[in-house]
Amino acid sequence: MAKKYNSQATIETILSVSAKLFLEKGFDKTSIKDIAETAGISKGAIYHHFQSKDEIINAVTEMQAQSVENMIKGWLSEMGSCTGKEKLITLLHKSFSSQEVHYLDDVMGSRIKSPEFVVSYMQDCVNKDSALITEIIKEGIADGSLITNYPEECAEVFLLLMNIWCDPVVFKCNHAKLAMRLKFLQHMMKSIGMDILNDDLLEKIKELLQRLYPEENKTNE
Repeated sequence: MAKKYNSQATIETILSVSAKLFLEKGFDKTSIKDIAETAGISKGAIYHHFQSKDEIINAVTEMQAQSVENMIKGWLSEMGSCTGKEKLITLLHKSFSSQEVHYLDDVMGSRIKSPEFVVSYMQDCVNKDSALITEIIKEGIADGSLITNYPEECAEVFLLLMNIWCDPVVFKCNHAKLAMRLKFLQHMMKSIGMDILNDDLLEKIKELLQRLYPEENKTNE
C-alpha cells in the first residue's frame, strides 16, 4: 500500500531544513537544490508548495515570528500581578536575552539590506507587533505605572526606532553612534512617561546589535 503523502509534514521539513541552511551557508548561497537534497525530497516537491526561495524565507520568517509570539504570551502568563511597566521591562529583558528569539538574526541581517524587506518590516512593526505592546501600555496607564495619552503611537514609534533606526545595517553607525541613539531613545521614552529602558537593558541591546553587525560597526569606526 502506498504511503500517504503528508503535505503539512513536507512543508515543515522544507522550512526547518531551509532555516538551517540559510544560517549555515547564507540565504544567497543556498539553492533550491541544496534544500531538496538536504531534506531528501525532490525539487518538484518544493515547488509544489513554494514558487521561489523568497517565498521560503518569508515562510521561515513567519514561522519564527509565530514561535516568538507564543513564547512572549507564555512569558506574560507567568508575570501575574506585575504592573504594565514591569511587564514591558521584563519582556524587553527576556526578548534581548533569548537565543530562541534571535535564532534567525544572522539571516535577517542580510535580508534587511533589501529596501523591500525594510518596508515590509516597518509595516509589520506598526500593523502587527505594536498591538501587544499597546495593550501592555494601556495596562500600565490603568495601574498608574505608565503615563501617556498615546499608547498606540508610543508602541509604534518605539518599535520603529528600536528595530529600524537603531539597526546599524539600515542606518549605518559605529559603536559610539549606536550608543548615542540608544541613550536618546531611553531619554525620549522617559520624557513621554514611558520609562522602560534602564541602563542594564540598554547595555544588553547594544551588545546584541554589536554582535550581530560587527563588520558594519568596524567599517565606520
